[in-house]
Amino acid sequence: MTRLILCRHAQAGEDQEAAQLARELAEIPLAALYTSPLARAMETARAIAALHPIQPEIAPALREIELGDLAGLQFDEYPMELQEELLMSPSTARFPAGETYEELRERVGGALAEIVGRHPDQTVAAVSHAGAIRAALATWLEIGGDGAFHIDQSFAAVNVVDWADGRPLVRLVNATRIDR
Repeated sequence: MTRLILCRHAQAGEDQEAAQLARELAEIPLAALYTSPLARAMETARAIAALHPIQPEIAPALREIELGDLAGLQFDEYPMELQEELLMSPSTARFPAGETYEELRERVGGALAEIVGRHPDQTVAAVSHAGAIRAALATWLEIGGDGAFHIDQSFAAVNVVDWADGRPLVRLVNATRIDR
Protein backbone atom coordinates (compact mmCIF):
# COMPACT_ATOMS: atom_id res chain seq x y z
CA MET A 1 0.00 0.00 0.00
CA THR A 2 1.19 3.51 -0.82
CA ARG A 3 -0.08 6.41 1.27
CA LEU A 4 -0.46 9.83 -0.31
CA ILE A 5 -0.78 12.78 2.04
CA LEU A 6 -2.16 15.57 -0.08
CA CYS A 7 -1.92 19.00 1.54
CA ARG A 8 -3.29 22.37 0.60
CA HIS A 9 -0.72 25.12 1.00
CA ALA A 10 -0.87 27.54 3.93
CA GLN A 11 -2.08 31.07 3.27
CA ALA A 12 0.58 33.20 1.61
CA GLY A 13 2.83 34.68 4.28
CA GLU A 14 1.35 32.52 7.05
CA ASP A 15 4.55 30.96 8.38
CA GLN A 16 2.77 29.84 11.57
CA GLU A 17 0.11 27.97 9.58
CA ALA A 18 2.78 26.23 7.47
CA ALA A 19 4.77 25.39 10.62
CA GLN A 20 1.69 23.83 12.24
CA LEU A 21 1.14 21.63 9.19
CA ALA A 22 4.81 20.67 9.23
CA ARG A 23 4.58 19.68 12.91
CA GLU A 24 1.52 17.55 12.14
CA LEU A 25 3.54 15.63 9.53
CA ALA A 26 6.83 15.62 11.49
CA GLU A 27 6.63 12.06 12.80
CA ILE A 28 5.37 10.52 9.58
CA PRO A 29 8.25 8.88 7.66
CA LEU A 30 7.95 10.51 4.26
CA ALA A 31 9.79 8.88 1.36
CA ALA A 32 9.31 11.98 -0.80
CA LEU A 33 7.70 15.40 -0.86
CA TYR A 34 6.31 16.98 -4.03
CA THR A 35 5.07 20.52 -4.53
CA SER A 36 3.39 22.78 -7.01
CA PRO A 37 5.83 25.37 -8.38
CA LEU A 38 3.71 28.27 -7.12
CA ALA A 39 5.33 30.24 -4.30
CA ARG A 40 2.68 29.62 -1.62
CA ALA A 41 2.92 25.85 -2.13
CA MET A 42 6.72 25.87 -2.21
CA GLU A 43 6.85 27.85 1.07
CA THR A 44 4.62 25.26 2.74
CA ALA A 45 6.67 22.37 1.29
CA ARG A 46 9.88 23.92 2.60
CA ALA A 47 8.37 24.09 6.10
CA ILE A 48 7.46 20.39 5.90
CA ALA A 49 10.87 19.42 4.49
CA ALA A 50 12.64 21.25 7.32
CA LEU A 51 11.42 18.50 9.68
CA HIS A 52 12.34 15.60 7.37
CA PRO A 53 15.55 14.40 5.69
CA ILE A 54 14.12 15.20 2.23
CA GLN A 55 13.95 18.11 -0.19
CA PRO A 56 10.73 19.11 -1.98
CA GLU A 57 10.58 18.08 -5.62
CA ILE A 58 8.72 20.46 -7.92
CA ALA A 59 5.87 18.83 -9.82
CA PRO A 60 4.56 21.44 -12.31
CA ALA A 61 1.33 19.51 -12.91
CA LEU A 62 0.25 20.10 -9.28
CA ARG A 63 -0.30 23.83 -9.93
CA GLU A 64 -3.74 25.43 -9.76
CA ILE A 65 -6.01 25.75 -12.80
CA GLU A 66 -4.46 27.76 -15.62
CA LEU A 67 -6.27 31.10 -15.78
CA GLY A 68 -4.70 32.06 -19.12
CA ASP A 69 -5.46 35.65 -20.10
CA LEU A 70 -7.11 36.27 -16.72
CA ALA A 71 -4.07 35.46 -14.57
CA GLY A 72 -3.62 38.09 -11.89
CA LEU A 73 -7.21 39.35 -12.10
CA GLN A 74 -9.82 39.12 -9.36
CA PHE A 75 -13.12 37.31 -10.00
CA ASP A 76 -15.04 40.58 -10.30
CA GLU A 77 -12.65 41.64 -13.08
CA TYR A 78 -13.47 38.59 -15.24
CA PRO A 79 -15.84 39.07 -18.19
CA MET A 80 -19.45 38.99 -16.93
CA GLU A 81 -20.31 35.92 -19.07
CA LEU A 82 -17.46 33.94 -17.50
CA GLN A 83 -18.43 35.04 -13.99
CA GLU A 84 -21.95 33.75 -14.61
CA GLU A 85 -20.70 30.45 -16.03
CA LEU A 86 -18.32 29.95 -13.09
CA LEU A 87 -21.18 30.54 -10.66
CA MET A 88 -23.77 28.42 -12.49
CA SER A 89 -21.71 25.59 -14.00
CA PRO A 90 -18.05 25.84 -12.97
CA SER A 91 -17.07 22.45 -14.35
CA THR A 92 -17.81 23.51 -17.94
CA ALA A 93 -16.17 26.96 -17.91
CA ARG A 94 -13.00 27.61 -19.88
CA PHE A 95 -10.63 30.40 -18.93
CA PRO A 96 -9.59 32.34 -22.07
CA ALA A 97 -6.26 30.84 -23.22
CA GLY A 98 -6.42 28.73 -20.05
CA GLU A 99 -7.91 25.45 -18.85
CA THR A 100 -11.24 23.88 -18.15
CA TYR A 101 -11.92 22.07 -14.91
CA GLU A 102 -11.81 18.74 -16.79
CA GLU A 103 -8.34 19.54 -18.12
CA LEU A 104 -7.21 20.40 -14.58
CA ARG A 105 -8.68 17.12 -13.36
CA GLU A 106 -6.80 15.08 -15.98
CA ARG A 107 -3.52 16.91 -15.40
CA VAL A 108 -3.54 16.63 -11.60
CA GLY A 109 -4.93 13.09 -11.54
CA GLY A 110 -2.24 11.90 -13.93
CA ALA A 111 0.53 13.60 -11.97
CA LEU A 112 -0.59 12.13 -8.65
CA ALA A 113 -0.97 8.64 -10.14
CA GLU A 114 2.60 8.94 -11.45
CA ILE A 115 3.87 10.08 -8.03
CA VAL A 116 2.13 7.18 -6.30
CA GLY A 117 3.53 4.77 -8.89
CA ARG A 118 7.08 5.90 -8.09
CA HIS A 119 6.72 5.01 -4.40
CA PRO A 120 5.24 1.54 -3.91
CA ASP A 121 4.64 0.69 -0.25
CA GLN A 122 5.84 4.12 0.94
CA THR A 123 4.29 7.30 2.28
CA VAL A 124 4.63 10.45 0.21
CA ALA A 125 3.31 13.97 0.60
CA ALA A 126 2.32 16.54 -1.99
CA VAL A 127 1.49 20.23 -1.54
CA SER A 128 -0.98 21.68 -3.99
CA HIS A 129 -3.99 24.00 -4.25
CA ALA A 130 -7.70 23.85 -3.45
CA GLY A 131 -8.92 23.40 -7.01
CA ALA A 132 -6.31 20.81 -7.89
CA ILE A 133 -6.99 18.81 -4.72
CA ARG A 134 -10.77 18.99 -5.22
CA ALA A 135 -10.28 17.72 -8.77
CA ALA A 136 -8.22 14.75 -7.60
CA LEU A 137 -10.59 13.87 -4.75
CA ALA A 138 -13.62 14.12 -7.05
CA THR A 139 -11.95 11.76 -9.50
CA TRP A 140 -11.12 9.20 -6.82
CA LEU A 141 -14.58 9.48 -5.22
CA GLU A 142 -16.23 9.31 -8.67
CA ILE A 143 -17.97 12.66 -8.20
CA GLY A 144 -18.87 14.15 -11.55
CA GLY A 145 -19.85 17.55 -12.87
CA ASP A 146 -19.96 20.41 -10.42
CA GLY A 147 -19.89 18.07 -7.39
CA ALA A 148 -16.20 18.68 -6.79
CA PHE A 149 -17.02 22.25 -5.82
CA HIS A 150 -18.80 20.91 -2.74
CA ILE A 151 -15.54 19.54 -1.30
CA ASP A 152 -14.02 21.99 1.15
CA GLN A 153 -10.26 22.54 1.22
CA SER A 154 -9.06 24.84 3.99
CA PHE A 155 -5.61 26.37 4.01
CA ALA A 156 -3.04 23.86 5.34
CA ALA A 157 -5.63 21.05 5.18
CA VAL A 158 -4.56 17.42 4.96
CA ASN A 159 -6.12 14.67 2.83
CA VAL A 160 -5.02 11.04 3.09
CA VAL A 161 -5.43 8.53 0.28
CA ASP A 162 -4.17 4.96 0.43
CA TRP A 163 -3.41 3.19 -2.83
CA ALA A 164 -3.56 -0.59 -3.12
CA ASP A 165 -3.41 -2.45 -6.43
CA GLY A 166 -3.68 0.85 -8.30
CA ARG A 167 -6.94 1.79 -6.59
CA PRO A 168 -7.37 4.79 -4.28
CA LEU A 169 -9.13 4.65 -0.93
CA VAL A 170 -9.83 8.14 0.40
CA ARG A 171 -9.35 7.96 4.17
CA LEU A 172 -9.34 11.60 5.27
CA VAL A 173 -10.51 14.86 3.72
CA ASN A 174 -9.81 18.48 4.73
CA ALA A 175 -8.42 17.69 8.17
CA THR A 176 -6.00 19.54 10.42
CA ARG A 177 -4.83 16.42 12.23
CA ILE A 178 -3.78 12.94 11.11
CA ASP A 179 -4.36 9.90 13.27
CA ARG A 180 -1.25 7.80 13.08
